[in-house]
Amino acid sequence: MKPSLLIAALAVGALLAGPVCAQSPGGDAQAAVPKAPAPVSATARRLFDGVRHELVQVRTLLAQQDSQASVGSGFVVGQDGLIVTNYHVVSQVALEPKDFRLRFIGADGRTGGLQILAIDVRRDLALLRAVDEAKGTPLRCERALSFRPAGEPLSKGDRIYSLGHPHDVAFAIVEGNYNGLVERSFDPLIYYAGSINPGMSGGPVQDEQGRVVGVNESGMMFS
Repeated sequence: MKPSLLIAALAVGALLAGPVCAQSPGGDAQAAVPKAPAPVSATARRLFDGVRHELVQVRTLLAQQDSQASVGSGFVVGQDGLIVTNYHVVSQVALEPKDFRLRFIGADGRTGGLQILAIDVRRDLALLRAVDEAKGTPLRCERALSFRPAGEPLSKGDRIYSLGHPHDVAFAIVEGNYNGLVERSFDPLIYYAGSINPGMSGGPVQDEQGRVVGVNESGMMFS
């Protein structure tokens, strides 16, 4: 599938209720220091263990050095190295490619470079490809996350799980609940009862079967 078509699929179908998972009321998505992840259930631990190889931390670095400018999360959606994240996570590179570059670090310790293939600014989505930093060739991934079919909508109260890499904390999973869609939103946003910390933007939100239902957007707050 062409990158532009994949982005469109993510935006209108494959992510079920919408591409973004909204922050719950009372949370602080802009806090400088993230909260420690709360203890999780056996289901959450099972989900995390099953997808850890498909999770990545997305780092924006200065082009000529390893100084870090920003950090976010992402997840593998194709065995040919395709990775989804938020546009705002990679916006510095998209706008100033001569000054910044992208690098990923996987939950399994794997590292590599990232190329931007397509962006959807309105829906805050970006499609990347993992590459060998020395050769510039695509890196193959053994597995990729699957999406919950659009024909299987979530119900209010269903448990969903946000995954990502909070700032200065290891990869984490946070449990929450699906509470419908945010009203009066131009694009469908999940009203999520859970705590999304800075650095988790671009990570996946999964149902109890491990299927992706949304993408974290930790810069948003609703009251």
